Amino acid sequence: MSNFWKRTLSGIVYVALIVYAVFAPNWVTGLILSVLAALTVYEFHKNTNKLENVNVNPINPAIASFALLQIVMWSHRFSQHIYINPLVFAIIYFAFYLYTFISEIFKNKTNPINNIAYTFLGQIYIALPFLSLLFIKNIDEIFLLALFVLIWANDTFAYLTGSAFGKHRMYERISPKKSWEGFIGGLIGALAVAFLFSRFTETKLNTAEWFIFAAIVVIFGTLGDLLESLMKRTIGVKDSGNIMPGHGGLLDRFDSLLLAAPVILVYLQKYVFF
Repeated sequence: MSNFWKRTLSGIVYVALIVYAVFAPNWVTGLILSVLAALTVYEFHKNTNKLENVNVNPINPAIASFALLQIVMWSHRFSQHIYINPLVFAIIYFAFYLYTFISEIFKNKTNPINNIAYTFLGQIYIALPFLSLLFIKNIDEIFLLALFVLIWANDTFAYLTGSAFGKHRMYERISPKKSWEGFIGGLIGALAVAFLFSRFTETKLNTAEWFIFAAIVVIFGTLGDLLESLMKRTIGVKDSGNIMPGHGGLLDRFDSLLLAAPVILVYLQKYVFF
């Protein structure tokens, strides 16, 4: 199979999974996001372990990320019927917290602080943004759909505009192909999509507030993309993984989301009074 068809098919599966997760019952959404968070954290640590004096067991923080989202998923705010006591996952996460510190006491590692720091960096950088997606859906699933669609629109229009007109590089040291022309094209495309959301969906945001929503996604999504590019250059890898044929790893797919989602959550709390 050619790379084009691999990329197309894996992209279709990815989009279908995300759209299904947006409109699925809360517990299904929580399960999908928990698994994606765990796999992304696992991928993150497999990459950071390539750095000198960093040796984190990626399974432990992956399980912790899954538990963190499940704690919230089975709380009263998200689940009308409590099927699982969230205390179970809280105990798992607390055990992970203690293990991270105590285990380094008995390991003969050159720099144990690196392991502790990178372990919790994965939680902050990946698990917490995934957690914010649950809160965004709890406000309105349309906002969660819009977050993903605007990221996809920004990426698509930025690529097309940058390929056709890109001359002024945004940050060549980190991402040689990103241009200011592409950034502007992505912003215009995202604003156009935001306008459609304002016209064809019923939410508490007016058109101007939808435009702000789109601008936040573009600005912080671009910063998230640059941050992941910086990490990959520091580690010395082209793709964060190979779980998605033709697209790379999960971090390559969610890099924009990781910085944009928490800011969108704060923005929606301000305007929706969540």
